[in-house]
Amino acid sequence: MNAQPIKLNKDFRRLYRSGKSEAGGFVVVYAKPNKRDYNRVGFTVGKQLGKAVVRNRTKRLMRESLRLVEDRLCVGYDLIIVARNRAADKTYEQISKDLRYVLRTLGILNEN
Repeated sequence: MNAQPIKLNKDFRRLYRSGKSEAGGFVVVYAKPNKRDYNRVGFTVGKQLGKAVVRNRTKRLMRESLRLVEDRLCVGYDLIIVARNRAADKTYEQISKDLRYVLRTLGILNEN
């Protein structure tokens, strides 16, 4: 993955507060331009989603879905991808399709 990870709590809070958000059926994406020549990405999966095995699986599916469209993403954004509660038992195809839809709606995904 070319994108750098977002790890600091203050970066997450800044995006939640002032980032543009869009929700799909299974994921919510917060985005904000970062004035850099690379993207930064953070993933969030709440404890309401299930036990650690379920949360980690969901996070892996979101990470892989983003990795496959990363070359079509606009550069210079901070993104936080949040799993919604109904994402727990979904397949890779369902999560990937929903993530692409949300990124397209935000105008971050190029349709080449």
